[in-house]
Amino acid sequence: MRKYWLFLIFFVLLSILIKIFGEDNPINVYLFELINYHQLSYLNAFMVDLSKYGRCYVWIPLNALLLIFKKTRRTGITLAASFILAIILGEASKYIMAEPRPFYFIHSNLLIPKPHDYSYPSGHALIVGDGAAVLALSSPKWLWIPLLIEALLVSYSRVYVGVHWPADILGGWLLALWIAYFTVEEERKGLLAPVEKIFKVC
Repeated sequence: MRKYWLFLIFFVLLSILIKIFGEDNPINVYLFELINYHQLSYLNAFMVDLSKYGRCYVWIPLNALLLIFKKTRRTGITLAASFILAIILGEASKYIMAEPRPFYFIHSNLLIPKPHDYSYPSGHALIVGDGAAVLALSSPKWLWIPLLIEALLVSYSRVYVGVHWPADILGGWLLALWIAYFTVEEERKGLLAPVEKIFKVC
C-alpha cells in the first residue's frame, strides 16, 4: 500500500471519532476557544478577507493561469482534476457526517455571516490544502511555498472567524493530502493523458 493512503485512513479514523464523541468534545472546544476567543482587532479584516476570498479568488485564477501556459499545463490539468475530486468527496463527506457548526454548541465570535451547510470537513481547508499539496508535488519551490503559506492562513482563518472547529480543518487537510497524492500519481501513470491531448490540440 502506498504510504499516502495513510492520510485517507487517518481521515476515516478522525471521522469515526467525531461521530462517536461529537465535535463539541473538550479538546476541540479548547482549541476553538484558544483561536476564536483571542481575536486581534488589527487582524480581523485580514482574516475575514482570507476566509472569504482566499479559496476561490486565489486558486481558480491560479488554475486558469497554469492551464494557459504550455510549461505549466500538466500541473494545471492535475490541479483541476484534483479539485473536482475534492469537491465531490468533500460534499459527500459533509452530508455523511452532518456535523453542525461550532456556533450551534458554544459562543462564537463571528466575523462573517453564519454558513448554513455542515461543518466537517472544512471545504476551504480541503480545497486550499489540496491545491498546495498538488503544487508541492509538481511545481518549483518559488510557486508552492507562498501558496502553502496562503493555504495554512486560509485554514486558520476559518476557525478565527468562528465558522469551523479545528477538527474540521484537520479533516479537510487529511483528505486533501490523500486526494493530491492520488491525483498526481494517477496523472504520472497517464490517466489524465486524454485531457492533456485535448489541450495540445487546442
